[in-house]
Amino acid sequence: MALLKEIARLFPFGSDRTSSGALSSSTPMSVPISEVSRIIGLPEEKVAQMIQMVRKNGMDEAQMSSMVAMASSKGMPADKMYALLTSLGVSAESVVQMMEVHGVIASDEADRLLARERERSRGNADAAARRARRDLAKKAAIVLFWLAVWQLLDMAMDNRLVLAGPIRVAQALADQAVRPDFWVVSLASLGRIALGFLLSFTVGIALALASYRVSLVRDFVEPVVSLLRTIPVISIIIMLLIWVGNQMLTIYLSFLVVLPLIYTNMLAGFDNTDPQMLEMARTYRMSRWRTFMYVYRPAFMPFLNSSSKISLGLTWKSGIMAEVLATPKPSIGKEMAQARTYLNTPDLFAWTVVVMVLSWLFERLFMELLKKAGASLGGFLGIHDEGGPRARRNTEVDGR
Repeated sequence: MALLKEIARLFPFGSDRTSSGALSSSTPMSVPISEVSRIIGLPEEKVAQMIQMVRKNGMDEAQMSSMVAMASSKGMPADKMYALLTSLGVSAESVVQMMEVHGVIASDEADRLLARERERSRGNADAAARRARRDLAKKAAIVLFWLAVWQLLDMAMDNRLVLAGPIRVAQALADQAVRPDFWVVSLASLGRIALGFLLSFTVGIALALASYRVSLVRDFVEPVVSLLRTIPVISIIIMLLIWVGNQMLTIYLSFLVVLPLIYTNMLAGFDNTDPQMLEMARTYRMSRWRTFMYVYRPAFMPFLNSSSKISLGLTWKSGIMAEVLATPKPSIGKEMAQARTYLNTPDLFAWTVVVMVLSWLFERLFMELLKKAGASLGGFLGIHDEGGPRARRNTEVDGR
């Protein structure tokens, strides 16, 4: 609400608003960020972040209604109101509908603007579809080119012990897929690696939170994390083989390799929290849960997303390497080790393709869940906030 008041106070409202409130055909579709920054009195980087959040999560109808009503009462011209709201990331359709509700523009003008906006949206959608088809065709052509190069190299060398082309690899993959234990082997490796990653993900977040809250914990954890970051992976594998055996090696190695990355990035995310936002949370006496969700979560989620994406690839690389050396049963690493022993290059390539597919699927699934965890929850969590709909209803009841 303070932002709305600031906009109403700083925007150079004029008396040139037409009596009908109509928007001309030359109505600007947007206002430059520098101009919006000047209007609301915030730095341009803050304005850009705000616009990005509004475009991603939308603007609450109550806030937009208050903004339109306040601007209308101050005499803001309809074209400037439209340009400002759309520049803040609000959809043009929502702006037109709200302006019509408040009588800023007439119904026929609103219908004309909505028709124009829908036509423009259809044109943008068609253009985007054409670009998507061109990009897909381009990527397919590039993939086919490199597959052709790979196949030509295989045909030129004609030595299956050195190189297996895509045709031979596809044949080997088909032979492996019909084996009774193919899915058991694949899911066993997936389970070990996923468990190791999820353990490091959970423990890394918990340690980062504890280190952020208690400096003594950070002092004790930092040397261990630095040590894990510098120890060669092969040394960890040898020590874990002695300590935990070959069956559990993949889980522990994935955990130890990824933990420093998750911990370091999460701690950086907590340290990056805006102190002014924390001060605001203390001023309004927000609960710890709401402070975490509203203030800390937006600060650390970019760090967590980037570290998770890197960690997922690192987990699969280290996990498969551990399986190749330890050969637990059943595992993809054991199958790769056997292919190496018998110089069966097509099988080695085929299992490599399986690892790539499983890694891609697991990464897509986990990152999608992480994306949902980072989505806006304000409407759900803020229903009991002071000044919210329920609070206003209670106030009205008490007033009566």
